Amino acid sequence: MENRLKSVINKFEIHSEFESYQELNSGHINDTFLIKTKLKPQYVLQKVNRTVFKKPEELIENKVWVSNHLQDKLKYLTQDEIQQKVLCFVKAKDNTFFYEDEDSNIWNVSIFIENSVTYLKAKNTQIAFEAGKIIGNFLELTKDFDISKITTILTDFHSVTVRHQQFKKALQNASESKINKTKGLIAFVENSINEMLTIDKAIEQKKLPLRLTHNDTKISNILFSKEGKALCLIDMDTVMKGVLHFDYSDAIRALCNTVNEDEANVEKIEFNFQFFESYTRGFFQEYKSISHEELKLLPISIKILPFLMGLRFLTDYLSDDVYFKTKYKKHNLDRAINQFTFVEKISKQFHKIEAFIQTLK
Repeated sequence: MENRLKSVINKFEIHSEFESYQELNSGHINDTFLIKTKLKPQYVLQKVNRTVFKKPEELIENKVWVSNHLQDKLKYLTQDEIQQKVLCFVKAKDNTFFYEDEDSNIWNVSIFIENSVTYLKAKNTQIAFEAGKIIGNFLELTKDFDISKITTILTDFHSVTVRHQQFKKALQNASESKINKTKGLIAFVENSINEMLTIDKAIEQKKLPLRLTHNDTKISNILFSKEGKALCLIDMDTVMKGVLHFDYSDAIRALCNTVNEDEANVEKIEFNFQFFESYTRGFFQEYKSISHEELKLLPISIKILPFLMGLRFLTDYLSDDVYFKTKYKKHNLDRAINQFTFVEKISKQFHKIEAFIQTLK
């Protein structure tokens, strides 16, 4: 493995000698390695998963476009400061930003951000506040990004309409025993679907402006300093056209659920209102450009993102677990129940959520 990685990294404009490598397990899709060289900076080498991402060259091009845009916005900082706040990519020796090896694997390299940490769950309200700040800041800095440059990497990624169609198809083909086991969840989907299509309908009616969105704003995609300050939003594989509600609310889905998404004991599931308040304060401290229509639909988006995820888990369960990795037989079912329960917990505090958001604008 070492010789292979050394060979690949040498295809890029690296100005120091390879010393060692360490596999990074933060992502679930791509293979990622920390490459240590004799001189700083160190580097992150990533092999794109071509099974999931069918357009790897365009994916890397998207990331570079966004990185260059952010660097330009922060050009009042030193280069070292920029490299602590933005994922900066390294050119290959052929003047592209990727290398294709003899097995048709696509690789890219970014500069490693030193002295940073990640969290799987928020430890306190300060971390939640910082998460809101970094996501709001990303959206503020990219509000004028030319989205015509961006290639759509995963079509209909956040479309409830399309996910509902996939669910109905899975239901037609599901075994009778699985349908019987999930009758309550199926009823929940059908009783909720009209409300959960709110954002889709607003996009279709052009009430919400399309813009650049990150589309995977879970807290583990934020690098923090050891003092708990958010440094950089990473994992740009899914930067695409979208609406700000995707990024604002996807973070809340994991941040404000008191348990992990596969916790089977629903008694433990609550909506952490304090984390929501802190996160939203941080978000609005940085994001200044929200329209009246966007603001009006912000609360409902907090329900829609966990519903969408629950719908995907339930669809996969009915389809005999063909997409998500599972650790046991009912893993996707437990995940679906978890997410739908979380939606119900949000609904119980929905008036409070709406009232709080209104106080900030």
